[in-house]
Amino acid sequence: MPRRDPFKGCDDFRRARRPVELTRRQVVLGGLSIYAATALGPSRLLQDARAQAAAAPDAPVLVSVFLPGGCDLLSTVTPLDQTGRLADLRRSITTEAPAPLATESRVGLHPSLSEGLDGGVRGLFEAGKVGFLPGIDYANPDLSHFHSRHFWETGLITERTAPGWLGRWLDRHGSADNPLQGLSLGGLSPLLRTGGAPVATIDDPAGAQLRFGGTWGPAADMTVAAWSRVAAETPGAGAGPAAAKRAAQLARDIGDRLAPYAPADDKAPDPLAPPVAYPENSDFATHLSRLAGLLAQPLGIRVAAIDAPSDFDTHDDQPKQLAAALSEVSQGLAAFQADLEARGIADRVLTFVWSEFGRRPQSNDSSGTDHGAGGIAWVQGTRARGGILTDYPDLRRLDREDNLAVTIDFRRVYCSLLEGWLGTDAAEVIPNASAFGRLAVVR
Repeated sequence: MPRRDPFKGCDDFRRARRPVELTRRQVVLGGLSIYAATALGPSRLLQDARAQAAAAPDAPVLVSVFLPGGCDLLSTVTPLDQTGRLADLRRSITTEAPAPLATESRVGLHPSLSEGLDGGVRGLFEAGKVGFLPGIDYANPDLSHFHSRHFWETGLITERTAPGWLGRWLDRHGSADNPLQGLSLGGLSPLLRTGGAPVATIDDPAGAQLRFGGTWGPAADMTVAAWSRVAAETPGAGAGPAAAKRAAQLARDIGDRLAPYAPADDKAPDPLAPPVAYPENSDFATHLSRLAGLLAQPLGIRVAAIDAPSDFDTHDDQPKQLAAALSEVSQGLAAFQADLEARGIADRVLTFVWSEFGRRPQSNDSSGTDHGAGGIAWVQGTRARGGILTDYPDLRRLDREDNLAVTIDFRRVYCSLLEGWLGTDAAEVIPNASAFGRLAVVR
């Protein structure tokens, strides 16, 4: 019987890998999508981005990196003081225990996390720039990819549709006219879904152009020219629906705003060229590189979101699948951090890495692990509090479903990020915020 592809075999994971649906409140142009719950004033768009950046040039930025599928805590950050019990539980995927960390002998990191510039994520941890959060989840965890991801994205334990938790923050503290304040790379993240504030998604500044699918050559030129004429008209004057005029003008203005950060042609130098080497042939690394370059520009970016490769739902052949996924993550994140530092902006950027849940302590018969509780997250950056920041789950004290016990609620971390990093009241975003306590995640 052929080995099952974990992405095709896990129906729940496939269902959870859905894009944010486009609505009438979104404008799409080439590689750029703009989500705005209210009509924007296009004439103010460029000025607002510059003004937002100028008013607070050192404003903190929070970058969310999502590891889709449920990253396994026990194999990623391994409890070396529980190796005997771990070996009993994981007979089908037993591997050699990783080397202990220089500054924390109780745990070891997956060898793939040593890959990348300056020793990868492991090197960042040993330099005091990573704080791990083992056992993170929520009480009575739902082991559905779809539900758990939605809970993490919204910061609400409810299946009802709601704005993302960072989207709600932008509604409170963002601008009404700068979509670049909330930026996704590689697809619009539900984390940034807002109730009113505009946000945007791009793949690359070079793709943020007014384009129309199915057209090329002279026909494409004529179509773009027609929309440009519509965009140039004063709203309310002449023919054409007002909504079309607003969309066309907004599309043109955003494209113009990002044009200086895209190469003029294939042979021209890249204005966002990184000062460090990123891994090749990795969309994840490319998105991180583009983000680092954009963060260094006066665009008023405050929150950003990127998805890592979707290789963490390791029902089958976990040693191989997890090694490859963590390797790409480690190399990308190490280059991103080095890039921020080389550009001189590292002290105002904090990266939060998370996954929707962990894996079961006991391995299955396919050399993998199934959906479980008590996952792994971490904060990364020059201002991150380094070390092991939460209690590691005890393998001798599993919960009633034989899963790892949850040692910290993810909403406590959200509250801590909102207050400790973004400097705003967590109660504005997270309901009943006072019930979760706080954790020092920055220094």
